[in-house]
Amino acid sequence: MWSIWVPLLAGGISLVAAVVGALNSVRSAVTLAPAEAMRPPAPVKYRRMIIERLGWVHLLSPQARMVIRTMERRPFRASLTTFGIASAVAIILSGTFWSDALDYLIAVQFNLTEREDASIVFTEPLAGSVRYEIQHLPGVLYTEGSRNVPVRLRAGHHSYRTAIVGLPQDAELRRLLDADLQTVPLQPDGLLLTDRLATRLGIKVGDRLQFELLEGPRTKRDILFSGLVNDLIGISGYMEIGSLNRLMKEGDSISSVAVMVDGSRVGEFYTRIKEMPKVATVVMKKASLKTFEKESARNILFFTTIVTIFASVIAVGVVYNSARIALAERAWELASLRVLGFTRREVSTFLLGELAIELVVAIPLGLWLGYLLVLGMVSTADSEMFSIPVVIALRTYAYAVVAILIAGIVSALIVRHRIDRLNLAAAMKTGE
Repeated sequence: MWSIWVPLLAGGISLVAAVVGALNSVRSAVTLAPAEAMRPPAPVKYRRMIIERLGWVHLLSPQARMVIRTMERRPFRASLTTFGIASAVAIILSGTFWSDALDYLIAVQFNLTEREDASIVFTEPLAGSVRYEIQHLPGVLYTEGSRNVPVRLRAGHHSYRTAIVGLPQDAELRRLLDADLQTVPLQPDGLLLTDRLATRLGIKVGDRLQFELLEGPRTKRDILFSGLVNDLIGISGYMEIGSLNRLMKEGDSISSVAVMVDGSRVGEFYTRIKEMPKVATVVMKKASLKTFEKESARNILFFTTIVTIFASVIAVGVVYNSARIALAERAWELASLRVLGFTRREVSTFLLGELAIELVVAIPLGLWLGYLLVLGMVSTADSEMFSIPVVIALRTYAYAVVAILIAGIVSALIVRHRIDRLNLAAAMKTGE
């Protein structure tokens, strides 16, 4: 689902940025004459700047006052340029946060919640004593049994078919955590649900819901919804395994075993477990996680590279286009300053200072817009099978900032080159 919405949302922002560039281009085409026929600017009625009215003007140098006065005279163009740069920052942030989200998902789901090294699923429920047989296999350090039962849950007019997982009260290899990553205790006669399942059923903690077994006696009964579990993957319920066995009218029974294995003896364990009867599947977490990380890293790297290039092009286009228009509009002024003895560096400061201010304002605005964009994408990308955490690391913010700063510097260097090559004689000419 997210693979559809990410390009759409990013494309929407890029369209806005493109409109910014187009508006600036139209303004250039309508209001500017060629540089060779440049006329001196029309007189502008002097008015005090905002910083002058606030009494802060003494804090600024004459060059800074000229830059700010120019921006105040053209607030619409400055706002469009700033928003265009901010849009580029938001696109980069929304395209690169996926790496942080997946890192967090892996750390929580596969290291804090599912702590086993291997998971063994049987073809049918077996006596709980089978885990002691597995305990004696080569390399096995600890085992923990669980019971999985298909059920249909009903709350009012809502219903959902899922599985209830029965776990020991003191489970160590399969921990249940809340949104704050704190352990959620199992209640003797209560049912824990993932937050997405509770939302789907429209219930809150303390409500009662109907519990219909789809295996064994197929009985129905009401049960207390006693707590929420913040599983990032899957949508199911959890009970204390003894209570679930009693509901099933069976003794100590398990349908899977979680195993902790000595890393140096994994090969021996895997060979022996494959020889055991009634073993349906054996999932080695390390191998599965390695494959998942490899595929995810490759996809994220490709996507991040494309998004960064895309956003950098937007930033360069917006910044350079705005600077090129400003240069064309102010060529007569800049040439006059050069004739009066100002150096190329000092003249460049008047024009590039405006770009610097726009960058400084656009970057925090873009980070905020990027965070809102991430929230919007996550809200539409969440599904019943997984939840994408809104996690953005400092390195991701830094990456977005650095990428835009590089794009801005490249644009500034191009404009500086054009200023250095400014034809003073042509710029100083006036029309008849």
